[in-house]
Amino acid sequence: MIRETVATIDGLEVIALDSASQIELGDRRRLVIAASNGGRESGRAAVLAGCAAVVFNDAGIGKDRAGVSGLDLVDAEGIAGMAVAHTSAEISDGLGTWRTGVLSTVNSTAAALGIRPGMPVREAVAIVAAARKEAS
Repeated sequence: MIRETVATIDGLEVIALDSASQIELGDRRRLVIAASNGGRESGRAAVLAGCAAVVFNDAGIGKDRAGVSGLDLVDAEGIAGMAVAHTSAEISDGLGTWRTGVLSTVNSTAAALGIRPGMPVREAVAIVAAARKEAS
């Protein structure tokens, strides 16, 4: 199972996981990159853990409302939520998403920070980190 800290940017720890089911209460205030869909259970895990922001990775993202319901859940809590619609095994896990992922969908909290579809995941993470540093 992948559970790796991939970066610390402006005090924001960024971790990559195999799945949102690996999100723990200890991930509070972390940005989680999870290689699982953006469905309700993934969103619920991110909300319960109090993640600072989350990037989901799934081929179904953006294709139907069920695929983005998790982004809606985190949005309701003011958590920036983003998704990558992967199409190859190259980015089918959180590490691959961190290395080469490009956003396909963002919630309104992320959009308010200036994060847009088509943006590389790394660039979006830097924006979240800068916004959190500015707010503190």
